[in-house]
Amino acid sequence: MLSLYRRAVLGVAGIGPVERWSRRHGWRLGARRFVAGESIDDALPSLRTLIDQGRSLVVDVLGEYVSQRAAAESMAAGVRTTIEALARAGLPPVLSIKPTQLGLAFDADLAAELAADLALHAEAADGRVCLDMEDHRFVDGTLELLRRLHRAGARRSSTVLQAYLHRTPADLEALLADAPSGSELRIVKGAYHETADVALQDVAAIRRTYLALCERAWQLGAKVNVATHDDGIIREATAFVRGAGLERDRYELQLLYGVRPKLQQRLVDDGHPVRLYVPVGADWYGYFSRRLAERPANAAVVLRGILG
Repeated sequence: MLSLYRRAVLGVAGIGPVERWSRRHGWRLGARRFVAGESIDDALPSLRTLIDQGRSLVVDVLGEYVSQRAAAESMAAGVRTTIEALARAGLPPVLSIKPTQLGLAFDADLAAELAADLALHAEAADGRVCLDMEDHRFVDGTLELLRRLHRAGARRSSTVLQAYLHRTPADLEALLADAPSGSELRIVKGAYHETADVALQDVAAIRRTYLALCERAWQLGAKVNVATHDDGIIREATAFVRGAGLERDRYELQLLYGVRPKLQQRLVDDGHPVRLYVPVGADWYGYFSRRLAERPANAAVVLRGILG
């Protein structure tokens, strides 16, 4: 049922008139719940509050699927500005970057050039970048982009694997075989509308695969960033951490800004390392749509805004 709900929401979100209406009104109706600000300067007060509450942060400058070099360079400039603003504010510049916002969809060399500049700039300020994973068409390109960053000297760079893709167990093995020692890896369920030939459709099967990926990554020596709000996955993953005697530097629980704040606080209070994925920027529609598709409770935020 949840899978059907997700497909329905993503399908509706892609309808032209719905998208245009949502872009005009969505910020007022609920997008601000999930996006910290339309610019890094707008977001900084919220970021400082989160740090004071015991959370770490990974900032996502929103944008994806650009199709021209000028647009990719503009997106890269915005990410660079964000790195510098975070560093000036005394906040570690840890950023999540979508490869298609740097031009991966049309020029892999351009994406590698821009990504390397950003990754090295972040690492020079004691930060790092994570290459976010997009729909299945870009998995190979993203994994190769990560390898190119490592070869360019940005050894702290990381990426994301999506549990629902059939290919992911093999990708995990290949990725960690090539990665620098002690690399980190974010694991998510997956939030794109993928067909059955590409991705698991059954929620229980996705959960089982997710936990198997976490355990295998820990066995291979990686730091695993468990990125989910699924109580069962969090419970099983933290039980594995305790049972295996893993130190705090071998895992993080990563959650989304604006989603289940009581769970976030409980995990902090229980002593777990918690990092929030915090989106920033004006190009928020695609991200916002995927958040609505994840849980009916998220869609209720928009409904309350419409009804006043």
